[in-house]
Amino acid sequence: MLGFLSPVVHPKNWDLIRVPMLRAVDGHYTVFVADKTIRRYTNDTLPDALRSKLAMILASPQTWRDDHDVDKLSLYTNNQSPELDEIGWRVSDSYFILVMNRKILNSLIRGEQNGQDEAVG
Repeated sequence: MLGFLSPVVHPKNWDLIRVPMLRAVDGHYTVFVADKTIRRYTNDTLPDALRSKLAMILASPQTWRDDHDVDKLSLYTNNQSPELDEIGWRVSDSYFILVMNRKILNSLIRGEQNGQDEAVG
């Protein structure tokens, strides 16, 4: 286990953030939304913005590492497909990176359930 993780700005598009997520076998998700700040979700409470990214990642043919082979550098590096660079990718059995804009990330930090800014249509 890598311990606490933090979101990291995208290397090519500074409006996007690479956000680590840990998916447990029992359908629980831990999203590392800020330094030492996490949000926990279940299959029922996972925000739509994250659910759609996860569905696209899982639908894409990929290879991934075992959890014990993941280090922090490999976690944030897209070694999958360039098409996933602004969506996210699977790193290992349990670790994922979800790429999102600052508006969605800020709504997750605030604890909004739908993962988007409700004040903006």
